[in-house]
Amino acid sequence: MRLSASLVLVVALVSLVPLVVGCGGSSTGGGNPPPQPAGNTITGKVEAAGGGAGYDVLLDGQLVPGAMRPDGSYVIEGVPPGEHRVAVIDRGGMSGGYTTVVVVDGEDVEAPEIVPALGGQIVGMVTVQEEGALRALPGVKVTAVPNDLVVIMSRPADGGVTPSIYPPPPLPEFSAFTEEDGSYRIRAVPEGEYTVTVAVPGYTQGWQWVWVEAGRTAVADFRLRPAVDPGVGTVQGQVLGVTDDKGVAPIEGAMVTIYCDMPWEPIGPPLGPDGREPGTVPGDDDPDGVVIGPEPGPDLPPPWFYGLSTLTDSEGRYSLNAPAGYASIDVWADGFEPSWDEIVIEADQVLTRNFRLQQWEWEEPPPPEPGPVPLPEPLPPTGVR
Repeated sequence: MRLSASLVLVVALVSLVPLVVGCGGSSTGGGNPPPQPAGNTITGKVEAAGGGAGYDVLLDGQLVPGAMRPDGSYVIEGVPPGEHRVAVIDRGGMSGGYTTVVVVDGEDVEAPEIVPALGGQIVGMVTVQEEGALRALPGVKVTAVPNDLVVIMSRPADGGVTPSIYPPPPLPEFSAFTEEDGSYRIRAVPEGEYTVTVAVPGYTQGWQWVWVEAGRTAVADFRLRPAVDPGVGTVQGQVLGVTDDKGVAPIEGAMVTIYCDMPWEPIGPPLGPDGREPGTVPGDDDPDGVVIGPEPGPDLPPPWFYGLSTLTDSEGRYSLNAPAGYASIDVWADGFEPSWDEIVIEADQVLTRNFRLQQWEWEEPPPPEPGPVPLPEPLPPTGVR
């Protein structure tokens, strides 16, 4: 059972290989038939005033030139087998519509009629940072997927209700490809919250949450970094404190935390073939053994990053094993200003990060200045004659 929520548990997987869409060929001499494009054909129609004038047809986020006809019908040729997203988008605005079709090899498909509606748009830039310089990434697919949440409230045999969170079934995608300057534009996106993702081999995956409103623009820029080989590395170092009376000395018991830049995994076992959690029993609310819990509100924190913590020893030293990748490290000690740094953890490597914490400088607030003493309020009349 599905409940929409602000918590994102689905980050879409994106394909980086642009789909080649064929077009019709010209006739040849000698009575030979014209060459036909490889693949199958998708036909459809848009229900709009004025027919197809002013509309473009996109297949899996790519423009299909010449597919739209003046009467509002369209033909997409050379489509390989598989599931595809067809979009009809207003060239000059944010109106449009989408449909999903499944193409079987050797069979042509008639797509459901598309009725355009006003949506919003998601725009941004995709760049990579290498050796201190930025460069644009053209031809990269950027995908937006609606946020969704599946919460199963199971009732074990010993009583009580246990919540479990599962990924929902595949959700519709809205996608576009970056231009030569790295910019992209996903148009006619229905209002709602989305996870926008981009993945490029050899670089870290980028993702952002955006809220799309009809007739408005949401921005999601991505700055990718070179990928780090998976594994486990070690971060170690020493934490010293700088005080006015003792100079520099090790801090014992300082909290050192590494926050890893990696997504949180769903909770609970996979669903069984009947769509229910294995081992659940029927409850009072549902004879099938599944109880819908309350819809999570916006106060539910998204556990997308997790931290690994340790305390420094008597010499102020610490050591932590953490997953390889990009991370941040925080250091906190009572009476000292906290400190943090961005780090890159390499698999099977030891990274040393030392910290010097400055003592908090507390300033006593000045005493309040004496003000005028308020006069007592007059007593009400007693009513004596």
